[in-house]
Amino acid sequence: MERLRCGIIGFGEAGSAFARQISKGLKRRVLITDPLLNRNPLPRYVQERLQGLRVDMVPAIPRLVKSCDVVISLVTPAVASSVAVEAGKTRSRALFIDFNSISPTEKQACSRLFVEGTFVDGAILGSIGGEGATTPLALAGPCAKRASTLLRSAGLRVSVISTKVGEASALKICRSIFMKGVESLLIETLLAANEFRMTEPVLRSIEQTFNSYGLRSMVHMLVTTHAVHCRRRASEMQSAMKMMDEIGIPGRMCKAARDVLAASSRTGLTDHFGDVVPKNCEAVIKYLSACDRAMG
Repeated sequence: MERLRCGIIGFGEAGSAFARQISKGLKRRVLITDPLLNRNPLPRYVQERLQGLRVDMVPAIPRLVKSCDVVISLVTPAVASSVAVEAGKTRSRALFIDFNSISPTEKQACSRLFVEGTFVDGAILGSIGGEGATTPLALAGPCAKRASTLLRSAGLRVSVISTKVGEASALKICRSIFMKGVESLLIETLLAANEFRMTEPVLRSIEQTFNSYGLRSMVHMLVTTHAVHCRRRASEMQSAMKMMDEIGIPGRMCKAARDVLAASSRTGLTDHFGDVVPKNCEAVIKYLSACDRAMG
């Protein structure tokens, strides 16, 4: 393990955090590559990220991949596939761990670019900005267990969730639907609350509800009652859209919620459950999933 040579593609917030943790955990210098690192002079924020790091800058992806036992890709989704193409051309036997937020099918396509048994599907399940490189990580793929052992030796928090490439990415994207959706809801909620100078009362009310239920109980309550109240809730969100229009704020999330609730109502969801709240969420999701498949 002492001779393990690790490289990182991408030197943004995630790349710099991983470089710091891995170099510390393995007590070795880490290779890094990023087009930003080839600029002269280096941007000030890049210089700040480099301070105190035990790293060696490499000008190009192929050279880094050929020099490493483990390569971690931490780039933007827009360039993740092109980075995989460039790395795969080396035909290296280094483990290539792709932590980028791309779809499961994209991860599977990327895996086919590499020597068999070297590609690992990775997912970051938290906030690098908030938790740094100690945020939970998920791995999937035939060699995910081996990758987990190597990353754990560097002090990273890793779990193996599957031997199938794409399932770590699926976990990440499903989680992102919720997290980014909540982020967007909060922005829209606070814009409206600010207009009425009601920010603190609104947040306090929401906080009380979350504290009262807890996450799992709240999920159960909202999804099961969705079966009975989706039509009424769609009308409520129509009123919310009207209010947002009156105060001059785009009600994008209000409209999205109205559309989802109205779509559920149109499936006959309420009639299906006889206007009675079902006992579990699974029954509601199973019915709506079947409706979506029938329409698709």
